[in-house]
Amino acid sequence: MVLRKLISAFGATGMMVMLLSVLDQSGVGLFFGMYILPIVLIYGIPSSIFTDFLTRRTGGLKRRAAAGLLHVFLGALFVLIPTLLFDAGNGNWLTNLRNNGFFFFTAVVSAFIFWRFDEALKSEWCGDLRRKCLGILKRIGAMRI
Repeated sequence: MVLRKLISAFGATGMMVMLLSVLDQSGVGLFFGMYILPIVLIYGIPSSIFTDFLTRRTGGLKRRAAAGLLHVFLGALFVLIPTLLFDAGNGNWLTNLRNNGFFFFTAVVSAFIFWRFDEALKSEWCGDLRRKCLGILKRIGAMRI
């Protein structure tokens, strides 16, 4: 499970770097990627494990929807809590959240992408693809020159 979460974290970070690079073509996406990866590793993986723990008794579409909502909610909390705590004197919370809109957007989108990667790695399609790739690699390894 931890390996799947690590792969999801690196995949989500890579997708965010690509997304930020497309949105701002000055190369700042890689710069933000240096900060996104540790946050996803330190906060995102435990949050995802917690989400899996909360949704373990449900199944199917209900579990996926609940897990997706929890991932996005916990990603939003990552920006919302510090905004409410440290910017409380500057006005109302909605204005403060709007001022931190880039960070809120980045946190929510990366949490969503992390969830999609994790769900894709859990799927049967990914297991079938992994078995096919291993079969091909075994055939290639059996070739002798």
